[in-house]
Amino acid sequence: MQIPKERIISPNEIDDEYLCPICFHLLWKPVECKNCQRIFCKTCIDECLKEKLHACPLCRHYQEKRCSPMFYALLTKLKIECENKLNGCNDILSYEFIEKHQNEQCQYKMKCCRGCQKEILEKDLYQHERNCGTVRIECKRCNQVYKQKQKHEQLECLINMLDISNKKSKTLEKKIEHLDQYIHELETTVNLYIIGGFASGIVHDISLSTLPSSWEIIYDFTYGHVTTVEELRELKLRCKKQIIVGAIQGSSSTILKLAAMGPSEILLLDSPLNEPTKFGNVNWYLTPDYSFGFAPSCSVINCFCADYGEKDNSENRLSWHLSGDGGYRAGVFKDLVHDNEWRKIIMAEKQ
Repeated sequence: MQIPKERIISPNEIDDEYLCPICFHLLWKPVECKNCQRIFCKTCIDECLKEKLHACPLCRHYQEKRCSPMFYALLTKLKIECENKLNGCNDILSYEFIEKHQNEQCQYKMKCCRGCQKEILEKDLYQHERNCGTVRIECKRCNQVYKQKQKHEQLECLINMLDISNKKSKTLEKKIEHLDQYIHELETTVNLYIIGGFASGIVHDISLSTLPSSWEIIYDFTYGHVTTVEELRELKLRCKKQIIVGAIQGSSSTILKLAAMGPSEILLLDSPLNEPTKFGNVNWYLTPDYSFGFAPSCSVINCFCADYGEKDNSENRLSWHLSGDGGYRAGVFKDLVHDNEWRKIIMAEKQ
């Protein structure tokens, strides 16, 4: 805040020591340079120091200290005219109350009308805005915003309220629809876990007929087929949240001899060699140029090209080459690279 000397009552009696040597106005919230003992407005010296750190504009070496209480007491005795005098304010305040008066109390400040944008005295603003036709008002019942000079008929308000109600109803219906869909997916997953036995992790000898009808086979090739990373990535577009990966023995069989269920993100894995990702009780891996498959979470994956681990849980391991060969193993059955009896199976919920 700046207070020109002219606003001080009896300005001729004011010595230069009361004026800031930077802005040449009355010192406001003064601080003193310890080195040269000159006094500055706090805001003025702070601005100077932003340009040259520690450089006093008078002595070139600034060290701040509090202004003496005696000097501040002299300032408090000064009487100052309000900055809004030209607008009609005739109040004269002491140094310590002038700021609060101008910022909070003076009714002769200029304010901008919310409607016409004209500058109006604060004391007249309320009445002006009550009569200004361009002030915008929001109806508390229908939320419509309209200009004060416009009419807001009761019928129009009721129509707007009905429209808002309809929109809320449609939004609620969509949320209910999404909730029903989520509940259905959750029930399907729970049924698979409980009825299909997938809760334990890797399962054996599961008939496709026991699975919910919402599930379908999206990938069905013999083990002699060369599976690629691109094939698996594209399958993700046909999946919802869960997939089943398994193997069937026989071209006409509908029995999953070995299978596991996990999130569809499995198809997007980029697993470092022999560093699987655990989902539930199953370790999954998709390592480009090596292999794709699963094993129990307690087992170590041991891939050269595919998982040939034999030390533990060999009956619960599935592994397909991704290096240009066919599948490799379905449980204890291995070396199925050119086999046309065993089938690679991936299932997902119908979209």
